[in-house]
Amino acid sequence: MGTSISLGNYEPDEVPEPWEEYQFRDLSRAYYTQSINMAFKSGDINLVHCITALTSLELNKCFTDSAKNIDIDKVPRKCYLSALTIYMDNKGKIVNGEKVLTEFKLIYDYSEKRHLLDTSYKIKKEKEACIDAKELHKNILENKTVTFRSGKIYVLKKFHEYIKQASLCNRRTDVNYTNLKVAENRDELNKTLNLLGITSSAVGFIPGKAPVIADTAMKILGMALSVEPRFSLAEYTYPIKGPVYLDETTTIQEFKRKNNNGYISSQQGEQQPRFEKKDILKELEDYGLKITTK
Repeated sequence: MGTSISLGNYEPDEVPEPWEEYQFRDLSRAYYTQSINMAFKSGDINLVHCITALTSLELNKCFTDSAKNIDIDKVPRKCYLSALTIYMDNKGKIVNGEKVLTEFKLIYDYSEKRHLLDTSYKIKKEKEACIDAKELHKNILENKTVTFRSGKIYVLKKFHEYIKQASLCNRRTDVNYTNLKVAENRDELNKTLNLLGITSSAVGFIPGKAPVIADTAMKILGMALSVEPRFSLAEYTYPIKGPVYLDETTTIQEFKRKNNNGYISSQQGEQQPRFEKKDILKELEDYGLKITTK
């Protein structure tokens, strides 16, 4: 996702993300969907609706070259976990959106020979709310952009395809997008889609039931979505179905800033992105990103 900021009618200016200042960056990106209960205020009454929540989760591991250490893999890493979530009702309308940025640090553990969470570094969280629903819906589906109340604009790429699939599914079927992913009777669902004139590829329909993520991984995803220091599943969102992976593959990409005679360039991809069956949530669990409860 590219980032810019809009000031009135002027052309948007590019806004550097905090991870772009580092010489090296490893990016992992994956996508998830879940059905949740969300309360909306109607007058003085809070009405609870079943909502489809789609999340683009990015893990940026940043580090700089170390003249004191030949093996760059042992250099500490500043990490930024960015969770952009779009909420959609069962009519395919986008009703809300937000991005939560979690910052933490990894240090190299020589005894275990791997990076682990630096418990001395305070985890920081920052939340940005999207603009109101009607304009947000149009911007996302028609312009492939997400606009925040701060003026920041994100340009969507692959995530836009999943949002479009979910909107089509929720609008034209009686099956919530997440439920379609986890449905046991795939043949029956395929017949229903065909009767409605929807090709299976149009809603990301793939053979076999989508795997529901493990309980610990689900709590880590919940922590990435919540701005509270402690995550309570029941208080924030209560999953009816899911969360599940929208795609079994995770995008992996390495970035580097080059030094040309003292001129430091902007971060550029070292190579084309690759796609692996790698679980970001399991990786975070292995680092020791613990979920504490009251």
